[in-house]
Amino acid sequence: MNDYTEEQLKKKAQKRIDFKHHFLIYVLVIAFLWVIWALTGRGHIWPIWPTGGWGIAILFQYIGAFNPFQIFSVEKEIEQLKKDKR
Repeated sequence: MNDYTEEQLKKKAQKRIDFKHHFLIYVLVIAFLWVIWALTGRGHIWPIWPTGGWGIAILFQYIGAFNPFQIFSVEKEIEQLKKDKR
């Protein structure tokens, strides 16, 4: 099991909260941009640029906050070594 200190847990929790806030703002602003595009004649699909660019930033923030690649985690390797040792 991971032995995180209280401070490490708070930092991890804060990263996750920050991501959730940022993601909500992203969804609202991007939706607004697409509505503007739809109401102004649907010419060149310009909202794709902020959607993609900002989306990449959101993706990196998600990876930093939730670490979906747990298989590459040092903590997971340590846990596995401890299990193998038994």
